[in-house]
Amino acid sequence: MSSFDIIVIGSGPAGSTVAKKCATKGKKIAIVDVLFGGTCALRGCTPKKAMESVTSTFWETRDFTGYGFKKTPPFIDWHDLMAHKAKFTSTVPAQTKSDFEERGITAIEGKASFLDKKTLLVDGKEYSADLYVIATGATPRTPPFPGAEHMITSDDFFELDHLPKKVAIVGGGYVGFELSHIMAACGSEVTILSDEEMPLTVFEEDLVRKLIQATLHKGIEVKLGFKVSGISRENDSYLVKASRSSITDYELEADLVLNATGRIPAVSDLNLENVPLELNENQGIKVDRFLFAEGHEHIMAIGDVSANLPFTEVANYEANLAVHNIFEKRRKSVGYHGVPMVIYTYPKMAMVGLKTEECGNMNVKEASLRTSFIQRARANQFAGYKTIVEKSTKKIVGAHIIGYNADEAINIFALAMQLGITCDDLKNSFLAYPTVIHDTKFLV
Repeated sequence: MSSFDIIVIGSGPAGSTVAKKCATKGKKIAIVDVLFGGTCALRGCTPKKAMESVTSTFWETRDFTGYGFKKTPPFIDWHDLMAHKAKFTSTVPAQTKSDFEERGITAIEGKASFLDKKTLLVDGKEYSADLYVIATGATPRTPPFPGAEHMITSDDFFELDHLPKKVAIVGGGYVGFELSHIMAACGSEVTILSDEEMPLTVFEEDLVRKLIQATLHKGIEVKLGFKVSGISRENDSYLVKASRSSITDYELEADLVLNATGRIPAVSDLNLENVPLELNENQGIKVDRFLFAEGHEHIMAIGDVSANLPFTEVANYEANLAVHNIFEKRRKSVGYHGVPMVIYTYPKMAMVGLKTEECGNMNVKEASLRTSFIQRARANQFAGYKTIVEKSTKKIVGAHIIGYNADEAINIFALAMQLGITCDDLKNSFLAYPTVIHDTKFLV
């Protein structure tokens, strides 16, 4: 049996950070994964952003038709777009593994599972460690209805060699809306089927309505409150069956069906019952405020596997906190104040902090941004904002934006919340003009 000081399970942002930083402190480290690189780099943030950067430019150019562009450009070529995406992902596994080995970290390829609380099994070989750090991330959820096996996942989407003409997306969350905008820009006829009457509930409802309008404006059908009951194969296509309170039977024919019903912690292959480890209400590994698994001082869990906040920045934050708590006697507790969230559609929608329904006696400022110089200059007609400020301190406790560069603007509000910057501080700051960031001074 090979023994190590620390074995990290998962090579995404969280696991990689822990492995590298612990290796610099002289620890004997091993890291285990089936494919090195993690979801963000291979099947998430990186490929999505590479593709969205191109497709959002397409939508923006379409909005500029009549402003110098004589006609709408043709749809984006899928193969060219995938080739562009591959520049950012194709070499990641080999480079990631090579980087570990250069740092003296043992890279073990294979699927990991616990034999007992001190022993890990990887492809028939046993390993032991003084400390285990579980960072296996999340995996697509499989819905319980018949025919769910006919759907592809978001993981599969980033490997498609051909994009069919008619696509049905089951689920109205981040992934459903983001990928719908990408596929529609490539010429597909896309339909979103959401079982929620109002999707994306983490965002303000009136801004979500603007996003739905922007989505419809792209020719994407958005079916709200439609619960899928089954999928069957019909010759060379698929028949998606759904129902709604006012429509008992609804059928949609599609060449491709995408599962966008969400992701769940990737724990099913770990045999956690052999430790045993307790799961939380979201079926992630239950951890204490120092990121140690409940009842176990030799196991930590970080990133999406704990089903907390499924964002790369949170995973990196938890990884750095985990390293501190491994080596320092005075441990630090987790804190997630001011974590921004963005949906990468066109236009983008972003938020940080509280929603209005969660607030008591606060100052709420809201308006359309259609009169904003920047939004008008970008020909963006689906823009708006809402900010929530504490009356006594004038500190920002919530901000919500949809519009051009909303992903950049939200960082100003996130930083203000994290550093305790007041509305007056923001209004009196020097910011480059004219920019979306400069506009934030007038949104509080």
